[in-house]
Amino acid sequence: MYSKIGKLKKRILSVVMTFTLAIPAFECVAPKNMAVVSAATVSNPRVNGGYAVWDLVYFGSYPQSDATGATKDPIAWRVLQVNGNDAFLWADGALDVYEYHNEANRKNSKGTLDMADATWDKSCIRSWLNGYDGTYNESNLNYTFSNFYSVAFPTKVEQEALLTANVSATSNPTYASPTTAATSDKVFLLSYEDVINVNYGFSDSFTESLSRRKNYTAYIVGTGGAAGTSSIKKKTVGTGGFWWLRTPGMFTNQALLVGGDGSIYNNNGNFNGTIADYDEGLICPAIHLDLSKTDVWSYAGTVDSNGTYTAGDKPPVIEQNEKPIITGDKASNYVTKESDNGSKEAVYHAPDKVPENVVIPATVSDKSTIYKVTSIASGAFKNNNDIRTIVIGDNVTEIGDEAFSGCANLQTVVIGKNVKKIGAKAFYKCTKLKKIVIPESVNKIGKQAFYGCKNLKSVTIKTTKLTNKNVGSKAFKGTHKKAKFKVPGKKLSAYKKLLKSKGAGSKAKYKK
Repeated sequence: MYSKIGKLKKRILSVVMTFTLAIPAFECVAPKNMAVVSAATVSNPRVNGGYAVWDLVYFGSYPQSDATGATKDPIAWRVLQVNGNDAFLWADGALDVYEYHNEANRKNSKGTLDMADATWDKSCIRSWLNGYDGTYNESNLNYTFSNFYSVAFPTKVEQEALLTANVSATSNPTYASPTTAATSDKVFLLSYEDVINVNYGFSDSFTESLSRRKNYTAYIVGTGGAAGTSSIKKKTVGTGGFWWLRTPGMFTNQALLVGGDGSIYNNNGNFNGTIADYDEGLICPAIHLDLSKTDVWSYAGTVDSNGTYTAGDKPPVIEQNEKPIITGDKASNYVTKESDNGSKEAVYHAPDKVPENVVIPATVSDKSTIYKVTSIASGAFKNNNDIRTIVIGDNVTEIGDEAFSGCANLQTVVIGKNVKKIGAKAFYKCTKLKKIVIPESVNKIGKQAFYGCKNLKSVTIKTTKLTNKNVGSKAFKGTHKKAKFKVPGKKLSAYKKLLKSKGAGSKAKYKK
């Protein structure tokens, strides 16, 4: 048992494991629906020789066999259920180690850190799995650049094959702790209800079960995983470890774990759970895959609950056109971008630590290639309160949706001369922004782009390309009620009408 759990006993109620030594004679009963999908060579779980048998699918990639994490392996997923072209998949092996929730940035009324207190819907693990920004978790941590999703599914075609799942609410089996809210996610954790569902191939008992065992990989042991946990490095590759469920524990600062023997971690049948900032919980994610996207996945054979594998097809080969640019010895906050003309281009993502004054350069380079920085990622700085000034380089042509949305302290914006598109909600509720110059190149402004910029009083529009069709609804709604718009002379009458229709105040002034 993990030594760290022993140290946590003073913080939580006893979570001593009760082991049931007798393994069920059958790991699951025959599932109700055994139909094979005609569009694919996969079917639902079944029983053979007393063991549960799952079809496997190759989809995506992640570090597993390389102890350094430098090389990724294809991810094999167990097929839990098939419904038409919708395949409910669960990672065949543990892929990483991470906290369920991190208490960083959270302070109580006394100014000290709270305990890690969050159910699935507001947890850091949900944000990390999906690459969400800080608005999705209680600790306001931004995972838009560093996350599981972008590493495991780096290409556009893979991401498009992932279905958005309606992740059901789940409650503790023995305590009236708060129920997690239902969510909509691409990547998620299984619930207690899932892992006792015989139709998914699991034992319906919470005791020791071959069907639920997960082992440490060379990557997890070699690096400490994404959590960088030093104690994990003392574990042995191939031995069983504890892994997270999304179901809450006795309190909201706890969540349930499955033990190394496949039993659901409990105290004499009471599911207290383990403290949410426990950083040795393995990650065994689940997804829904669109089986009609046959170019991104392949049949990977079968596995049974005794650990016996049969061979399948080779993993799909997908050209990764978008990947982090290596500057120095580590990945930077720039990602390569597919271009229509074959030029070397990059997308700017916000760094992990955002300075007050940000300059997005025209180019960035690795050891051998120079890339033009042509766009700012959607949500790049969303809800960031550190940034005060942004200067956008002259190669940038697109400011992504919500790129600076909610940046309450952003005061100065210099838009590069070649920007063509200002995305939807790009500067939504940037309440300290007072002045903006929209250059001649701009031919699209998304809906609510400057919505709620209540102090935006000076707007200079140099472009003559704006129309009712390429300026989104409420693009200027909520700007200063006496805002002054300076526009091209030949567009004065047309732009006055246009800007009013897009939310400019009735007392706004217009001049050439």
